[in-house]
Amino acid sequence: MKCPNDNTEMYQVKIEGHYGQPILLEQCKECGGIWFDKMELFSARHGEAEKIEVFDSKSLWTPTNIEKRILRCPLDQSELFRFKDRYFLKGIILERCPSCNGIWLNRGDFTKFQQARQELKRPKERGSEDKKLEGDIERILSVHHAEAASNTLEKLGGFLSMPIDRATLLPLEQSEKQLEQGKTGSLILDVLMLVLMALIRGR
Repeated sequence: MKCPNDNTEMYQVKIEGHYGQPILLEQCKECGGIWFDKMELFSARHGEAEKIEVFDSKSLWTPTNIEKRILRCPLDQSELFRFKDRYFLKGIILERCPSCNGIWLNRGDFTKFQQARQELKRPKERGSEDKKLEGDIERILSVHHAEAASNTLEKLGGFLSMPIDRATLLPLEQSEKQLEQGKTGSLILDVLMLVLMALIRGR
């Protein structure tokens, strides 16, 4: 297989993928570029890049001289297109084949790619604004819970102070409309009412 950059014969290098699966890549001895078949780049285990790019450590972070303006896929000779996306990792040149979806990376870009992906996985430290927002939310929730508890106790106190008709076990002078509204009350009040009714019946 010929290198898309300088037409040099590439050689196979073996790396490890996820779950220990072996992956065979093609690498150019001259320019250091690496060819990945479809999905091989994303299947490589973290840290594998340093194993195959260490031989060129002195020039690892220097730009590669691209001898050709048009790069061709080493598999089907389709023209490679540079992947451009504003969300893609910065400073990494990725050439993709539109036919087989293979990927060409220049020297050092495989290492940069893996390191950048690892950085994205690390949890970001919360800033002062995030901490302030979290504190505000906690205060709002605590006030809400306090108000809800106060309203519940107020309703419960009102219910307990009502005179009860022992024949029907309902508050006196209660209209049908009020009864219907009472059915939509909170679950806590309904449970407490049932408990109180059971106590009264037991007398």
